[in-house]
Amino acid sequence: MNWSRKRKADLAADLDLLINDLCVIWGFCNQLRARDLLSLGETLDADTFACAVLKAEGLNPETSQHRKPISRKFIERYGPAVSEKSHSTSGYAFE
Repeated sequence: MNWSRKRKADLAADLDLLINDLCVIWGFCNQLRARDLLSLGETLDADTFACAVLKAEGLNPETSQHRKPISRKFIERYGPAVSEKSHSTSGYAFE
């Protein structure tokens, strides 16, 4: 299974693509939605994202072996952090 290369202009919709991939490819299926993460502040960083995914799974981010791999997937897609502004000016071709 391949990670989605699709990109959405709306950061929340784009993050939901990544969250969906984490479910389909790695089995991290939960009720986490991007809008919940984005309400935490203006910028979302890779570690905060990984911890939120793990907590939604009922796992302890401090001891989970999955924290770094999830962070790496976030960084591959957005860099170390993303905001609405940085996402909208990223230069990606959005659907």
